[in-house]
Amino acid sequence: MKVLVAVLTTGSRSTTFEQCLLSIIEQKINNNIELSILVVENNLKHNQLVGDSLSKFSNESEVKIIHALETKKGIPYARNNALTFATNKSYDYLAFIDDDAFAQQNWLQSLCSKMNGFDVVAGPQKAIFPANTAKYFNLASLYHERKVNEGVVVKWAATNNILIDVNTMQKFNLKFNESLIHGGEDKELFLRLTASGGKISWVQSAIVQEHIVQERLTTKWALRRCFRMGATGFKIESCNKSFFKVLSTCAFKGTAYIVKGLLSFLPFLISPKRTHLDSLCDLSHGFGFFYGILSGGKVRSYA
Repeated sequence: MKVLVAVLTTGSRSTTFEQCLLSIIEQKINNNIELSILVVENNLKHNQLVGDSLSKFSNESEVKIIHALETKKGIPYARNNALTFATNKSYDYLAFIDDDAFAQQNWLQSLCSKMNGFDVVAGPQKAIFPANTAKYFNLASLYHERKVNEGVVVKWAATNNILIDVNTMQKFNLKFNESLIHGGEDKELFLRLTASGGKISWVQSAIVQEHIVQERLTTKWALRRCFRMGATGFKIESCNKSFFKVLSTCAFKGTAYIVKGLLSFLPFLISPKRTHLDSLCDLSHGFGFFYGILSGGKVRSYA
């Protein structure tokens, strides 16, 4: 079983990137798994920091580490680079993990052991907050993985913790939507996969952990993130619905999020176990859906 683990990076997260690589190298896997790592650098030219990080592991690690450069800026271009590489080099499975995350030692083995009968398996990404993070952020749903039980079949998954059958992607002629350069390309792809008959299973025991940087612990960042999630909803819903169905779905979801945000604001404001940031995020998410209808799903980037 040939397995390729892809890590996308620009070189801006050197410390966590090295921790991520080390966590992959130190995976406890069965002898039938042949593991390689592909680092896809999404820059116009090679970043010295990326090269320095890779040099720390390449000469000492028994795991093969491949370094690729994707000059087209955008996450879906880098993801397709990894998918194309895995296809051309006849890998059986392709895994993705973020460069600001690290995997528990049984992560890859847990994913591989659950692939039988499925085209994709995915697991949770758990947040690690800076010390003394206010509960206003710590309790917010935005920073936490959705709750799914072990073995549940899901319609979509995120590429922060996933294992994909490469042959399935070839069979259905699937790749990441390169028009979604500001996010949502993973959800859109896997919705197309399941609409085509593919099956995705949740593996709760396959855990990766993500460092939440201080720059993301602001109301502005959270609201812009949720607005973008709503705005890209138009293109995501378009993957397997008619135009008028997309309009009605986005309008319904936008309205539902706005109503939910308004009704929950006061209860969440006074609850010790909830945060009213969730209400604000729901409002932003809802308005994002209506913006997406007007813009056709086009959004601007944000830090």
